[in-house]
Amino acid sequence: MFDASLLRAWIALISAIVLEVAGTAIMKGTQSAASLWPMAGVAVMLACVTASYWLLAKAAQRIPIGAAYACWEGLGLALITLCATLLGETLTLRRILALLAVLAGILCIHWGTGHGPSTEHAEAQS
Repeated sequence: MFDASLLRAWIALISAIVLEVAGTAIMKGTQSAASLWPMAGVAVMLACVTASYWLLAKAAQRIPIGAAYACWEGLGLALITLCATLLGETLTLRRILALLAVLAGILCIHWGTGHGPSTEHAEAQS
């Protein structure tokens, strides 16, 4: 059966991950000596991170918090590491193996978490 609230929660979580990565990338990019507006970058970074946490909280209303946080943190880490390669950092074999371990950990947490509605959501429906 289709669950629109669960779909909205996953969209919120993916949006939270994108905003976290964007905020971190902006922070890194605006702190260079060539940047004309480093404080504007900090302001945008803070806005992105704030929105990211808000969306993570929304997602956790429907997705178990362990799975939501593991996805948010792990995928955010993997994506910002990949973005860092575009900013000149090297992607070594050790980093690639570490990213694969992080992704494996996310899957293990997700598979080990109950997929039913959270306790709060179930109580609200009663």
